[in-house]
Amino acid sequence: MNITNLRIGIVHSLIGKNDGVSIVIDQTVHAMVNHMEIELGNIFFLGAHSSPRFNADINEVFWHKNELHTEIIASFCQKPAADLDERIHAEALYAKNIIADWVHENGIDLIIAHNTSHPYNFITAVALGYYFDELRAQDLIWPKQMVWWHDSYFERKIFEKPNKVMQKYLKYLPGTYIDAVAFINHQQIDLCKKVFAKYQPKITDAFFNSRVVVIPNTSDVECDCQVSNEKGYIAPPVVRYNESFWRDCGLLKQLDERGFTIDDAAILLQHTRIVPRKKIESAIELAFKLDKKFKSENIRQCVVVLVTGHSGDEQHYYQRFLNEYYANLQKDNPDAQVIFIMSEAITLSHRDIIVNKKYYKFAELPGLVAAYGGIGTYFSEVEGFGNNLLELISFGVPAVINKYEVFKIEIEPLGFRFPSTQNCVITDEVVDESFKLLSNIEYRNEVIKHNIKILRENLGHHIISDKLEPLFQEIFTKRHPH
Repeated sequence: MNITNLRIGIVHSLIGKNDGVSIVIDQTVHAMVNHMEIELGNIFFLGAHSSPRFNADINEVFWHKNELHTEIIASFCQKPAADLDERIHAEALYAKNIIADWVHENGIDLIIAHNTSHPYNFITAVALGYYFDELRAQDLIWPKQMVWWHDSYFERKIFEKPNKVMQKYLKYLPGTYIDAVAFINHQQIDLCKKVFAKYQPKITDAFFNSRVVVIPNTSDVECDCQVSNEKGYIAPPVVRYNESFWRDCGLLKQLDERGFTIDDAAILLQHTRIVPRKKIESAIELAFKLDKKFKSENIRQCVVVLVTGHSGDEQHYYQRFLNEYYANLQKDNPDAQVIFIMSEAITLSHRDIIVNKKYYKFAELPGLVAAYGGIGTYFSEVEGFGNNLLELISFGVPAVINKYEVFKIEIEPLGFRFPSTQNCVITDEVVDESFKLLSNIEYRNEVIKHNIKILRENLGHHIISDKLEPLFQEIFTKRHPH
């Protein structure tokens, strides 16, 4: 079959935003267009919110933080409201009709549903289930459905005891009548087998042998490994638009108040969302220990923790906790020269200027930090793979990490060089290695070149097309292997 003619429909709450799933969606589109020769005009999007793009339909029903979804998450393992079942059913029926119209109007051959194994896309998953239940009951086998498994309710302790209302709909997470599954790590395959054994018993080992792929997070290299400025750092050239970022995020003012300039700043970039499992407090702790290290070496430097992602996706108190954590460390270390800044108020998924306010593109900020010799922090306790970590590498930002489980199994064997810790314990060794990356340009550039080489060889976007192309052929040319 000539898969270049396929019309692909992509479903997720957010399209083209800063979250990890949106990033993977855009990487996938890039791979399909540039490596699989699928026309961009044959790719359609359905979600709640989208950055400006062609072929995108949006509806509030798919928003993972609307009123009903917020209640679903809050009551997932609690006693549900008496009418919750009825409201879920009604909303899912409404969403199902939207999906059906979208498929019909665009002639979609394959729906790729992202993260329907996670409760944050609960209504979307149930609506897709209703839609495919109806089609298959009529012996209609078109369109096909592929689910992209990023995360799931049974990978998170907060969802481990679903109530009876939630249990009623769990057969739709990730979906019914699935033609293929893409995972982001190998451990998820066994989890999926457990779910399918309970809710989709017709799906056998034959399905997992032919219709399942593991597609890790990937990244094209944005840095060409050449020294880009007079300071000697390997980094992409600074985009003129971004030169004002340090002023607009408030860093220049805070540095000036302490008697420093931007050239005196040792920047620790936390290029993630502000959610508890990212353990951003460990980055703050590292900053204060680095401050002491600089002082012990008689180097006048101000250490900056810069968080570029947004807050509010999970526990809202976490942002307040981080501010208090920083304030307490500053109080205990009154001579410390450490600044903590969150730039979410001026960061979007794209550049924009609204009235007189400038907004900066989230994905470009690692390149700016690289040009000023900063490093990344990535102390996550749990990750499906490590999208933001790969972004740091691709822009020439060396990272300090916590060895989360998937990292140890999927990423560490590739041979990247990272100062690392376990259980987020900031050891003297981690401080010394981080200091070396910030103060020794030759060593820093050597590490960057090594990591970019590993990234290019093992986790470039070509992997997506290498995995998807034979999977698409399998879906459309062979019988479903029940």
